[in-house]
Amino acid sequence: MNRNLTVLARHIDGLRSVVTVGTHTVVVDPPPEEGGTGTAMSAPDLFAAALAACFVGFIANSCRLNGISLDHLEVELTAPIQNHPRRVGDVEVVIRMEPEPPENVRQRILAVLRRATLLNTLAHPPQITFRFAQEESCTTVVVSPPT
Repeated sequence: MNRNLTVLARHIDGLRSVVTVGTHTVVVDPPPEEGGTGTAMSAPDLFAAALAACFVGFIANSCRLNGISLDHLEVELTAPIQNHPRRVGDVEVVIRMEPEPPENVRQRILAVLRRATLLNTLAHPPQITFRFAQEESCTTVVVSPPT
């Protein structure tokens, strides 16, 4: 299942941007207290939303593959915005399922969540390179876990 993600983010005005992945588009805009207008989700909002959606997808797929009845599923993710360095802080995830699963199913779901794509991306951060379009050389940023 190897595929490359190509994302294009274009400045609209102020701090707003439009982000396109394939045929899907979303507007991004920080809240007023951060200089934006608050007309859309901010980048940290999208990050947290993507993380929660990843968890829902892994849980729902596990239930589907294992024949587990699932009438209702929601994931509530809470995380503070931290400063120094500016980032999303510690994340708490609350899973609500109906019917409520027995303990063995809960343990299976937790094991499945440990394999969630975005969780593994956080656990094993990718190397990020930056370059200006007119330049051939890149500047590489390696994110190391705090010591």
